[in-house]
Amino acid sequence: MPLYLDDELIETFVYEEVAVALWAIHLHAEDVAVTPALALRLIRQYLQPLIPPGHWHVLNQKQPVTWNRIWMISSELASLLGQINDPMLFEIGIAIELIHSHTTLPPREYTFPTVIEVTYFLSMCGQLKIPVQSQTRLDREQRINPFNFCSLCWRQPLLGRKLCAHHSPGTPLMSEGADKRAAAARYKSGVRQKEQFDKAVNRILTKEVTEFHEGLFTPVVLFPEQDIAAWLTERRPSLWQLLGERQQEFNDGNAVGMLLDLLHSPNGLSSKAYQIYRQINRHLQEHPRLIWPMLIRAEGWHRCREEVRAQWGGKRTGAGRPVQPATEPPATSSCTDQQPDEDHGCAEHKS
Repeated sequence: MPLYLDDELIETFVYEEVAVALWAIHLHAEDVAVTPALALRLIRQYLQPLIPPGHWHVLNQKQPVTWNRIWMISSELASLLGQINDPMLFEIGIAIELIHSHTTLPPREYTFPTVIEVTYFLSMCGQLKIPVQSQTRLDREQRINPFNFCSLCWRQPLLGRKLCAHHSPGTPLMSEGADKRAAAARYKSGVRQKEQFDKAVNRILTKEVTEFHEGLFTPVVLFPEQDIAAWLTERRPSLWQLLGERQQEFNDGNAVGMLLDLLHSPNGLSSKAYQIYRQINRHLQEHPRLIWPMLIRAEGWHRCREEVRAQWGGKRTGAGRPVQPATEPPATSSCTDQQPDEDHGCAEHKS
């Protein structure tokens, strides 16, 4: 099978060097059968020079070359982001993932590993003797995992991908028709924010896990069964503020439903994604504790977004612009994924 990539998808990459390398790989492979060995050779030829030499070993391990091995390279590059400050590595990983997935129609799929907040969640549940392991899968084939998250936010990714429908550059929402510009803008904004997003989540995670252990497992760190409003006010204030803006009655009985309506609504998604979101939301309502990893990622995302918005335009430190009148309306909504200087943007769907 050749490499099924179009120029429009390649042009969504933030870093020109990565886009040029991916375009060269596509040009080389558009009319030939791409085997795992050929894919790895092209990755080494065009993408390896963009990686710091100290990490070239990721591409040169002596292992059988399979499509799963190609995907693992993208995963290993993503793990390096915790060691070095090089956001381009994230896009190189996405490029390798596209090479892995887009040599078949429909795209090849892979099951992704658990993120660190899920690891800590399961650990804390184990220490409290809360049985949740049997609740972490929705189907016998184990294809739908409520603990799979988009690399750029808190939502469920598309099957076989690292990105959700909101952040996948080639997947416009239903309301956008075939126009991919808004999807590309959301993706670019998410990539720019990713480093700050990861740090925000890690700050919350570190604080709460430390509190849990120093308090000898007694602090109510995990999602509670009652007094949920007080818990959100203390631990997820950004989400609590967004719920307040909806001006709907909130109580322990409807708490999970309202949170899912805010953060994980299936509206506007393709039919396949819609059904998966519905299944996950139903599962989380049956097992409310499992919503904790989603909430910590969503809280981190919104805190990060507020920090980013505080630096926009005249709000930047030292920008030297006159203070705007207090009556001027905000430029964006609280859930926007759009930077003010992007040409074709769309406010983030309040899902």
